[in-house]
Amino acid sequence: MLEIWLIRHGETAWNAEDRILALRDMPLNDRGRTQAEHLRQRFERDHTSFDAVYASDLSRARTTAELALPGHALRTDPRLRELDYGAFEGHRWSDMGGALADQARRWRAEPYGRRAPDGESYDDVIARFAAFAASLPRSGRIAAFSHGGTIRCVLYGLMGRPARGAWGLDIANTGITRLRYGERRVTVVSLNDHAHLRDQ
Repeated sequence: MLEIWLIRHGETAWNAEDRILALRDMPLNDRGRTQAEHLRQRFERDHTSFDAVYASDLSRARTTAELALPGHALRTDPRLRELDYGAFEGHRWSDMGGALADQARRWRAEPYGRRAPDGESYDDVIARFAAFAASLPRSGRIAAFSHGGTIRCVLYGLMGRPARGAWGLDIANTGITRLRYGERRVTVVSLNDHAHLRDQ
């Protein structure tokens, strides 16, 4: 049986400022590096082992993987990248004005089939993660360091699309979401587990 541990990267400056961060290659801030260190301590304490370790090719995911699982061979895969928010990158949802605010409203009303301006849709991300998962062996435990928007898309693709405003998913920096792939279905074993950050 295959189990994928989807792990969000540690905090960046734009995460701390609540800015939309997609493909800009922004490094971890000091808090993000500390979060990755807490994750390393948790893995060591729990004797957690992985058969393979993957990360998005963006540095914030790569660095989190290197700090949390030092000594592991790390493979990068662009299919684990953040959802491409296109023209929205660098902005806060609450601060957008004019034509950009209108584009954001239209996109957020139907983000699955509609692409962000110069960016991606949720369905695009769901498809590329499905291709990543299909390329893995059918058994083993895999760590995949990725991004909040990507992890949310994967979960919406598995659990169903929430009615607008009815519910959503928060994914904490270095939060762990475990997916177990059986012959007939995928089971969400844990969702956004970030117990290692209790003291932060």
